Amino acid sequence: MLPRTLRGRLLAALLALVATVLLAVSALVYTALRDHLTDRTDTSLRAVQQRVVKQIRSQQPPTEGLAASARMLGTPEYFIEIHRRAGRVQPLAPGLRDLQAPPPRLPEDLRTARGTPVTVPSADGAGSGPRYRLLTRPLPRGQGTLVVAVPLTAVDGTLERLLILEGVGVATGLCLVAGVAFWIVRRGLRPLESMARDADGIARGDAPPRMRGDAPDSEVGRLRLALNTMLQKQGEAFTQQQAMQERLRRFAADASHELRTPVSAVLGYADLHEQGAIADDAHRDRVMGRIRDEALRMQRLVDDLLLLARLDGTGGPRHSAVDVGEVARAAADAAGVVDAEHPLTVRADADAVVHGDADQLRRLTDNLLANVRTHTPPGTRARVRVALEADGAEGGAYGGGGAYGGVYGGTGAQGGAAGGGAYADTVLIEVADDGDGIPADALPHVFDRFYRAEAGRSGHGSGLGLAIVASVAAAHRGRVEVHSPPGGGTAVQVRLPAADGA
Repeated sequence: MLPRTLRGRLLAALLALVATVLLAVSALVYTALRDHLTDRTDTSLRAVQQRVVKQIRSQQPPTEGLAASARMLGTPEYFIEIHRRAGRVQPLAPGLRDLQAPPPRLPEDLRTARGTPVTVPSADGAGSGPRYRLLTRPLPRGQGTLVVAVPLTAVDGTLERLLILEGVGVATGLCLVAGVAFWIVRRGLRPLESMARDADGIARGDAPPRMRGDAPDSEVGRLRLALNTMLQKQGEAFTQQQAMQERLRRFAADASHELRTPVSAVLGYADLHEQGAIADDAHRDRVMGRIRDEALRMQRLVDDLLLLARLDGTGGPRHSAVDVGEVARAAADAAGVVDAEHPLTVRADADAVVHGDADQLRRLTDNLLANVRTHTPPGTRARVRVALEADGAEGGAYGGGGAYGGVYGGTGAQGGAAGGGAYADTVLIEVADDGDGIPADALPHVFDRFYRAEAGRSGHGSGLGLAIVASVAAAHRGRVEVHSPPGGGTAVQVRLPAADGA
């Protein structure tokens, strides 16, 4: 069964590979040495056989000088016999062998060992005696068969010592390899273990969302970099999700608070009518007028909320070429009809064209003019200016997130976007008045939804006018800014990227 840890599997695989290599090398060395020693034994066996046959042919005593020749061949012990046809066995040179050792077990057919030495066991049958290397040869003139054998005691002893040495060497090598491999694998996997501990700490919330590890040029370093990038993006997404949930919670609470007042008023008037407390027609007409006013207030609030929801959900307006000057003039004409007590002047360039939604841009301008009517006394002068600014006035940087940051409690008065691309030309929509201005403490919050300064809370506004302005500007990849110096007067500037060729 393989280990469960990566370190254990690596060590097991490495040790298995090294053990296979060592065993293969040991087997190769053992086989080569065995063959070499066997060849040497066979060479000496053939030499002794040829010497005996030569002496028999020359009718010399077959054992004369054989002891010296055997010592010269390196094997002093030999088993030599002549097997006659009548079954008689004639031992030769009994002094060349150990008389206490059992003789070799001869094969039933001596012809099997002619010309090619064979290995046979001893004749004791217990397996305790030595093995023999045996060679036979027929003698001339039908004198019988010469049997020559040499014990393999020295060869077997050498091979046994080799096996012991190889076993010790393989075991020692495996131990050394295991120790070195454990150190290398542990050191190599240490960054992974550190990353695992960091991941556990991050999961428990006990560690910062950052993993330590090797340099980025290693595999573990690249993994660390990828995980840190993933954790950073996940953290940013989680932060954004928390911020969005908090905004939705605050938005729902503010919306319910704003709707509670007109709903309560309508229900109160309805209760008065149901209880018969409205006796005369004049009082009844006055109550119905109040109900109508509260219903219109709820309608405006619901319309504003629906527009903000659409802007938050899609963000992208319908793209078409819009002449912002025409939009501003139409909004100014409508504002003059609604309220003639605020003198209004319009100055618009003819080539101020953007790609966007004409209805949303009209709503943006209407909200800016309605803000002037709501928060300035009658007789206050107001100005609407639409201009094409070349080379991106005041930096001309636009992006989607900045205006939303102003809407949802980001930079407040500086609700414009930071980031995005830089546009060569921008279209400026400015609505300025000569009123008392905005208090310094309220200026950072004018783009917050449902926010109304204390001085303006008595009006009929819902606190969504400038929030809609900032959202429309963001949907058109623009930004909005509010300037209200301490000396009085307020200027709201909306900058949008100009259409190509404007």
